[in-house]
Amino acid sequence: MNEGKRGMKLEKWLNQLDKFTRGFSRSLEWVGVIGILLMFLVNFIDVVGAKLFLWPFPGVTEVISFSEIVATAPVIALALILGRHIRVEFIIERFPKRIQAAISSISSFLSLILFVLLLWQSYVYGRSLQEAGEIGSTSHLPFYPFAYLIAFCCIPVCLAFLVEVLRSLNEVFSDGSH
Repeated sequence: MNEGKRGMKLEKWLNQLDKFTRGFSRSLEWVGVIGILLMFLVNFIDVVGAKLFLWPFPGVTEVISFSEIVATAPVIALALILGRHIRVEFIIERFPKRIQAAISSISSFLSLILFVLLLWQSYVYGRSLQEAGEIGSTSHLPFYPFAYLIAFCCIPVCLAFLVEVLRSLNEVFSDGSH
């Protein structure tokens, strides 16, 4: 198989993986929306209950903290895909395309390693919380589903970084780059 066909097959596979990752990330975005709505609703119920009925929402701080995890973890991948994370590229833009791609592949690879470790450790932490039976002191909500949610939400981030790494490496090693 020549290099051109192999490159086209790789690009086709990367496009399919990218499409899957984008769809997966957009689905998770709705989980984040639910987290934001839950934060708003719990806060509203707490304020109204405390001011009008002298009955604040029990465990409001814990519930809002858990809701923050539900609001933020699912949207990390979509923010990455849409380019909403901060990247400092003003120096790198001055290099030739091939060097830019090499730097991008290294950066994306290090980010991939970071999120694989985050996925793994979030899962391990979730298992330990589940085995210990850890729950919130006032809300009595178990902690472990939120650690598992973080681990699960790292999957599309890892896939997005994998696509970036492979695309950058493809650009570095392709014949047409300068």
